[in-house]
Amino acid sequence: MPHIHKITLYPIKSLDGVEVQQAQITQGGALQWDRTFALYNAAGRTVNAKKYPDILKVRTNFDLENLKVSLSAEPDQITTFQLPDEQEKIAQFFSEYFGESIHMKQQLTSGFPDDDENSGPTLVSTATFVEVQKWFPSLSLDNLRKRFRANIELGDCDTAFWEDSLFSAPGTDTYFRLGEVPFIGKKPCARCTVPARDPFNSQNDKSFMQTFISRRKETFPSFANSAQFSHYYHLCVNTIIPASASARLVMIGDIVVFE
Repeated sequence: MPHIHKITLYPIKSLDGVEVQQAQITQGGALQWDRTFALYNAAGRTVNAKKYPDILKVRTNFDLENLKVSLSAEPDQITTFQLPDEQEKIAQFFSEYFGESIHMKQQLTSGFPDDDENSGPTLVSTATFVEVQKWFPSLSLDNLRKRFRANIELGDCDTAFWEDSLFSAPGTDTYFRLGEVPFIGKKPCARCTVPARDPFNSQNDKSFMQTFISRRKETFPSFANSAQFSHYYHLCVNTIIPASASARLVMIGDIVVFE
């Protein structure tokens, strides 16, 4: 049965993720420590890989138990910071790295999601990544995971894009549960230019998007609601978690149950 195979949090938006065995739901319907922190430039704009592609070259290691993050812009230069106390020092690290003033913000309740309206975790299936890897045989599954940055990966799905069954027609909701946590499936996640960049060295593959669109159209599943796709550059599902689920846990092995 489809179940949670991986849970990945991205404590600092646009930086590397960290896999966990379980995650608590916040009052804002997010996974605790997912995109809790974000970097901004002097103009108040988010520092992300779309505007600052070299951020992909910074390696990040999180110790959530002790709330520490280690950053490395060079292989032999690793600096460890305490969260949330040393946000100014982290901002200084990135100010020096980018050569401009960078500051850091935190949002403990809802984090800084990519979709403010559908701000729950993003979902995808392992079967989908296996299919997409066929389109890009030089890329590993791990590379694809880092490009698309989903929070929850579902295992034991019998077809690629199984997660497209977790939403229906525009304006309607699909209700399901993962363990004790209720979810509302809203729509497929439209992608930006970032997945075309290698998540380790930021090199841009100019053919990535067109290849993806062409193959996604060819393999589009019959059960997916086509009205939700204005184009085929979509992957993963955007969700909402009701406020009533605050403090509950999602964990590896939780089964998908439709309601």
